[in-house]
Amino acid sequence: MKTFMANPENVERKWYVVDATGMPLGRLASQVAAILRGKNKPTYTPHVDTGDHVIVINSDKVVLTGKKLIQKQHVTYSGYIGGRKETQYKKMIEEKSDKAVEIAVKGMLPKNSLGRKMFTKLRVYKGPEHNHEAQKPTAIPKAKKVQFLGTGRRKESVARVRLLPNGKGQITVNKLPYDEYFKLETLKLVALQPLTLTNTREKYDIFVNVYGGGLSGQAGAICHGIARALNEAEPNLRAELKAAGMLTRDPRMKERKKYGLKKARKASHFSKR
Repeated sequence: MKTFMANPENVERKWYVVDATGMPLGRLASQVAAILRGKNKPTYTPHVDTGDHVIVINSDKVVLTGKKLIQKQHVTYSGYIGGRKETQYKKMIEEKSDKAVEIAVKGMLPKNSLGRKMFTKLRVYKGPEHNHEAQKPTAIPKAKKVQFLGTGRRKESVARVRLLPNGKGQITVNKLPYDEYFKLETLKLVALQPLTLTNTREKYDIFVNVYGGGLSGQAGAICHGIARALNEAEPNLRAELKAAGMLTRDPRMKERKKYGLKKARKASHFSKR
């Protein structure tokens, strides 16, 4: 079997249109960059431009998660004294959202002449209209969310929880069935409280990665993480989960030992001997 390598003269290029409405900037950029490089084709060759043309519309409605709108800065430097400029991404999305998308995509392409050639196949528009109807671009459907994430905390424990819909009720904690990980029935009950409360035990497969603290703290962290993930998967359950106090981080901690005492408060008995 011979290794296949694409010929630049025989590459067939298609046109795609991507709607950026509600999409995180990084996820959008990685999806667009893969198409520009041709990584969505079986004929992909690293040193040949096998990519397709991509049109991005509604760049004004792209999303930045967390505090990136305020904290993330776009820095330019002219090379002269005082020529450094910092632009907050909040201002950039409001005024030059098309440029923000272009910068994100360009950062995911090769840093050479091949990457610059790939970049010329990208067109970004702030609104829903574009000038390429003649090319009959194919709309790329948005991928449906196939998992829901939640991070739970209790004492010194942190639990990363993934909920997979249409499951069979399997729960895995640190690559072990939860029955094997938690030996005590009370800890099992604590960890699965949100599922029991909302009757969603059999709807999801749950994968948990938990670290830190002891088993009691880890069970509480898993309970908190599952509740948060359920809130993301089914927002209509929020009122029920919040009323039970499962969405609130439990801040109670063990009080530290004090100097001269045996524990936080316990003092040693006086002995004359």
